Amino acid sequence: MSIDKIKTIKMYTKVLVMLMAVSLMPMVLSRSRRYSKTQANSLYKIRCDLKCIDLNKEDKPVCKAQCRLNEKKPGTCPISDTPKWEAACVEACNADSQCDGTQRCCRHSCGSTCSEPTDLLTVPDSDAIYVTGLPALPTIEEPKEKKRSVVIRWSDGVGDAARAVPGPVFYVLEEQHHLGPKYEEMRLGDWNLLLRTNKTKVSLRNALKPGRWYRFRVAAVSSSGTRGFSAPSPPFTPRRGPRPPPSPKKLKVRPVREHNGTVTVRLEWKEPHSDLPVMRYKVFWSRRVKGLGGELDSVLVNHQTVPKDQNYIEIKDLQPNSMYFLQVQTISQFGLGKLRSDKASIFYNTTSTGRLESPPEPLQRRDNKKIKGLSLHKIVWYNNKLKARIAWQPLPSVYEQPGRYYIHWKAIKCKNPKKLRKEGLTATTEDTTFELYELNYQCIYKVNVNSTPRVKTPDSDLTVTVPGCEYFKKRVANSTVINCDGHN
Repeated sequence: MSIDKIKTIKMYTKVLVMLMAVSLMPMVLSRSRRYSKTQANSLYKIRCDLKCIDLNKEDKPVCKAQCRLNEKKPGTCPISDTPKWEAACVEACNADSQCDGTQRCCRHSCGSTCSEPTDLLTVPDSDAIYVTGLPALPTIEEPKEKKRSVVIRWSDGVGDAARAVPGPVFYVLEEQHHLGPKYEEMRLGDWNLLLRTNKTKVSLRNALKPGRWYRFRVAAVSSSGTRGFSAPSPPFTPRRGPRPPPSPKKLKVRPVREHNGTVTVRLEWKEPHSDLPVMRYKVFWSRRVKGLGGELDSVLVNHQTVPKDQNYIEIKDLQPNSMYFLQVQTISQFGLGKLRSDKASIFYNTTSTGRLESPPEPLQRRDNKKIKGLSLHKIVWYNNKLKARIAWQPLPSVYEQPGRYYIHWKAIKCKNPKKLRKEGLTATTEDTTFELYELNYQCIYKVNVNSTPRVKTPDSDLTVTVPGCEYFKKRVANSTVINCDGHN
């Protein structure tokens, strides 16, 4: 064979090796990146803790620090380890922690690879005195749900590798999960530490969230080292499915500006704690006007979607001197379906925006706290009972939540003195209307509606006069149902 042909063959061989190296490089790098995640140095930290466990309190920190400086796995690299990509000088790893299980980062003539040591069954103990070997690779069982907890068990290995290891052995349990109604292995996230224990069984309570698929793995660690993590458990999901998200918390309304006869406000809220991540929020607002019966009704409900990472919205073009009803709803997604929370609500009066910019005098501010517009709508008779419907204007300075009102009424004069009571009646409501009950014929009642439960001077007052029985008998269609004997 001529020299030129030999040179040509060598050139093609080098080109072929380089092409093979280029094709294998992504796999090598991905293995290295994956090992850097799976073989975290937490296992080595536990090994150092066990190595120094019998020392006194003063010497332990020094022992652990020296141990962690020499972060190497046990065992000896094989001598004749010649991987296919050796000629390309591939650096597949830089440290033992980047290699899976018991593999070490072994250097060869040109480059480095993750290789299995040759003497794991004869690994000496931490003092290099006794031959102990490494604790066996655990075998994890399928998780089982019992009542409100999840039980996970594992064995301590089988065969020669499972022989007893002197000294304590700790087990490190990790989990990975993904959100969704169906299990999809490709969607699983990184491994996360759950706990470490010296037992082969754990009971997890309130550690797993509904609506997620989990896998678990466990590693056994002694002072001599570890064989790494077990094969993952079968996928598991809690029986209880995810609940709809809670409503947003701590609603607040802040005035922003007034321009061209309109008002702009900023509605803020806090993200609630939920089984599922928030996908978005939906905000509703409407102007409240008085209906035919005197009640406050909403007209023309507006709505707008807000991104999940934004906990506020500016609402523009509100009418001045008006009451608005604002609501926020949390929306989450589970699979293809959406779960919606109840709506958190708050009232806001745009009359107050101008006053915030220029505070009134003390006497004016005190007057603003008084409840205005307290009036009697009607007195009705139904099923031998009398009720009086009253209404009032809402407090103008309610930003955090709808106002709470305290109603008190008491008979101050009756035709029949026996119907007078020493103590009146009280009630609480968040509405701006209320029906007084337990009323008697031919009595005069004094009614107060206050913004706080105990006041020296009532925020409002009203006198309600209840007519006699004959008055209602004339106005009821079937007058025979009203018996006025003894009531006049």
